[in-house]
Amino acid sequence: MKIKVLSQAAMLLLLSAATVAHAGGKKYTCDDCSDECLQNPYAKGCPDICKSPDCRMKCDDCTPECRSNPYTPGCPDVCKNVECQTCGDCSDECKKHPDGAGCPDICKDIKCYSCDDCSAECILHPDGQDCPPACGDLGCNICDKYPKDCPADCRDDAANPDKCPAECKDVPDQCLPETPPKPVVTCDDCPVSCKDNPESCPAECQTLDCWPEEPKAESKLRFIGDLGYYKQTDPADYVFGRIGVEYPLTERFSVLGMIGAAGQVKGDDGDDALLVDVIAQCNWQAGSVNGFAGLGVGGWITSGDVDDDSGDTDVDIIANVGARVYGDPNAFNASVFLEMRSAVDEFDGLAEYGRFGAGVRFQF
Repeated sequence: MKIKVLSQAAMLLLLSAATVAHAGGKKYTCDDCSDECLQNPYAKGCPDICKSPDCRMKCDDCTPECRSNPYTPGCPDVCKNVECQTCGDCSDECKKHPDGAGCPDICKDIKCYSCDDCSAECILHPDGQDCPPACGDLGCNICDKYPKDCPADCRDDAANPDKCPAECKDVPDQCLPETPPKPVVTCDDCPVSCKDNPESCPAECQTLDCWPEEPKAESKLRFIGDLGYYKQTDPADYVFGRIGVEYPLTERFSVLGMIGAAGQVKGDDGDDALLVDVIAQCNWQAGSVNGFAGLGVGGWITSGDVDDDSGDTDVDIIANVGARVYGDPNAFNASVFLEMRSAVDEFDGLAEYGRFGAGVRFQF
């Protein structure tokens, strides 16, 4: 019994000592966690308190050096989290090569870039060396990289400092103002004087055909041809033909000159003859009828003087009247006419020796 009491007392004593020992032991806080324990809270020798989320490292624990180079030995792992990084942590080298060793992952985010980070060459060739890859996706306007007030003359004469300032000579054409269009030259800009003095007028005037060609002088001569029949009561019958020209003197008056021949086809008197006729003609119009009347002289040329007056060579007086029956007066046309001719010295025997006939006249 005594032994049992003693053992119980010993147990109580041990429990009391343990309680005292515990009550007098150190209480750990997050401040007791070294950087190594904060990064590896389950490492040997690290207090359990280091496992608490409240004691783990935060972004604020990253130094500027670790933020720019989070993979540097000794930098907390938390610095590698993109949430702890800002675009300002990207060095110029990391912007050019965001996949480079030690560069923060934030440098791969397009939000950290602007067109200011892209040169004109990188906008044109984003895959070029030392060009941020984001330059291919930003949609930058290359013209923003050049002066805004360069003259249009730089398009064609960039090497001329009088027309193109030095800072503008490499500006692409698409960034230069449009060349003012040349004014369109019309016939209004080409007075008639340009025809004889082309050097004083726009060159286009010579190709615009602004001045109508002077009308070619039309020949006033019209060719005519007559076919007809004469009856002479002496008796004799002739078929005649002649050709010639008509020369207009005015709109109504003209002169005809013709040569031809008359062949005797029947009768006891008369003879074949050559005809040389000149006739003054008056052209008239009555309603829709275009007519003419003529008076002239002609040569009736036979083989020579013969006893029969109707068969010798003579100068004839000629009179005729006719009207157009086909065609236009200014184009090919045909007319019919009546004609009388008699030798000057045979007027007293007009009824016997006069030649009366009719014919058709063609005008070309």
